[in-house]
Formats: sequence, C-alpha cells, structure tokens
Amino acid sequence: MSKIMKLPEGEKRIYKILLVDDDPSMLEVTYEILKDKGYQITTAISGEDALEVLGAGEFDMVITDLTMGQVNGIAVLKKAKKINPKIFVIIATGNAPSTFALEALRYNADDYLLKPFRLSDLVDRVSRCLEKRTPLNVNYA
Repeated sequence: MSKIMKLPEGEKRIYKILLVDDDPSMLEVTYEILKDKGYQITTAISGEDALEVLGAGEFDMVITDLTMGQVNGIAVLKKAKKINPKIFVIIATGNAPSTFALEALRYNADDYLLKPFRLSDLVDRVSRCLEKRTPLNVNYA
C-alpha cells in the first residue's frame, strides 16, 4: 500500500527520463545535457530496447526519436502511454511536422522537436512538461 507524503523542505524530486535514439552521438549529447540538469537518465539505442526498458522500469518521461529500425517512436509512445497514461512523451524527428504530428497527437504525445534542435530547446521543453506534473505531494511505495 502506498501513502502520500510531502517532500521535505528544500528537497527536489529527481525525475526519471528514458532517452531513445538510434544515433549514438545524439544519444550521448542529450544524455549529458539532461544528466547535468539533474535528471536520472536511462538510454535505449533502438525502439526494441526502449520497449524492453519501459516494461522493466518507471519513468516520468520518454524522449524518443521517431524514425528508428523496426520499432519506431510511435510504437514507443503507444507502449509508454499504455504502461502509464500520465507519462510525458516528447518525439524528436527530422520529418516535416505535419507528416507525423497528427499521428503522434492521436496517441497523446506531449510535445515534439524537429531535428536538428538546440539543446536549450530540449531542456526548456522537458522542464515545461515536468512542471505540469510537479506534485505538492509525492507518492512513496
């Protein structure tokens, strides 16, 4: 049974983010910038890996590339929302927004970024999404 407890004064909640991208250099750069901002980061190098990791852990957010091998970002989005409808999902893509935006929105993506994007834009969007969730109380198991 879980109980609701307030965070101690001055204590900051550490958000857990799953980063998914089949481009190792992009994965490394986004990992470093978000880790430096205080987030707990888990990475997946493919959509297949992401589906496995999603089933084994709890995350506050998923940031996924849209176009990857056999399992794309929409599949990752659907699985994440099925596991936890309140999880935030940001999709990054090099495709024109109108091409995928409707499909991503249909499956409740919270935001998207067009590649190449500025790292400051990524940090701002992550922060904005998570601010929507900032609880007055935190659920402890």
